[in-house]
Amino acid sequence: MTDLVVRRARRADVPAMAALVRSATAGKHPVDEAQVLDWLFGKGVLIALRGDQVAGMATWQAENLLSVTDHFYIYPARLRPAAGALLLATIEAEANVLMCEANVLTLPPDTPKALRTFLLTQGYEPRTFPELHRIWRQVLAEYMPAQPDLVVKRLREKMVMAPI
Repeated sequence: MTDLVVRRARRADVPAMAALVRSATAGKHPVDEAQVLDWLFGKGVLIALRGDQVAGMATWQAENLLSVTDHFYIYPARLRPAAGALLLATIEAEANVLMCEANVLTLPPDTPKALRTFLLTQGYEPRTFPELHRIWRQVLAEYMPAQPDLVVKRLREKMVMAPI
C-alpha cells in the first residue's frame, strides 16, 4: 500500500473531499462543494492522502480547552486503520499544543458499528452529553443544536483550572 500522508486541506481539495463524503456514506450524507468550502473556511480540515487520492478527512476546532471533531470520513473502509489512526493522531497532537483536555468526536446516529469499534481501539469512549464536564457541555452546546452520539478521548489527566 502506498504510504499515507496527512496535511491541511486546500481549496483545490474541495471536489475530492465532497466526493469522499458521498462515497464514505453511500450517499446518505450528500454534501456539495459549497458546504465543504464552508468547512474549509470555518474550521481545521485535515485530509489523508494515499498518493493523489483523498482517502480520509476530518474537520475539527478547538474552543475553551476542548477539541471537537465533527466530521470524520475514511474511504475505502479498509484504509480506516491506517488513515483513520493517522488523522486522529494529527488532530490529537495539534489539540495537545493548544492545551485541549480532550478530543470529542460527534457521530451521526447511523455511524457504522465498524467505525465505532475502530474509535474504541484508538482510546475513545462513548459518553452521553450529561456525562461530560459542565464546561465541555457548554462548548458543545454552541456547536450542536441536538445532542449527538459522542466518543471522547482524554488528552490530559487533569483539567486546566487556571489560565494558561
